[in-house]
Amino acid sequence: MTLKKLEGEELRDILIRNWMTHDALWYAEAAAKLGMAEASPMNLRVCRTLGRIEFKRYMKAAGAAPPTNMKELEEIYREGMKIFVPPFMDFTFTFNDDGTVVAEVFDCFAFNGMTKAGAIGEYECGIFERIEGWFDAMGVSYTRTPDLSRCLKYKGEECVITMKFDFSKE
Repeated sequence: MTLKKLEGEELRDILIRNWMTHDALWYAEAAAKLGMAEASPMNLRVCRTLGRIEFKRYMKAAGAAPPTNMKELEEIYREGMKIFVPPFMDFTFTFNDDGTVVAEVFDCFAFNGMTKAGAIGEYECGIFERIEGWFDAMGVSYTRTPDLSRCLKYKGEECVITMKFDFSKE
């Protein structure tokens, strides 16, 4: 038997898709057993913690120090995205000179999946909890708007999130 050796992007794609499938199956099982009122906050905590852990691991492996300005933040973030974010996700992250990052999600896999599952009305965005875990791991100070306690797309809004970073030393 001759097996194709999986490497690079192909291997990364399989690993990310498997992780995402596990995440979706776990969430569905938790929601079925506990209800969305319990499963959703659990998911948020897990996503935030996962984000912190995976990005600390990435920073250690990459030899990255915490960013001290927007340019460094963008470099660390974009390099991390190459590892953790699958290419099929349809979004943009714009890093601005005013210390803001604007994320715009066009076709959201979580919105689509939770809509199919009939649970979108109770879904709280775990995607940005994970991303905020990355920023927590970097040790940066930031604020985020708007409130994501309910999916923006479910509310009929565009999914546009703004994060404001503060690199001033107090």
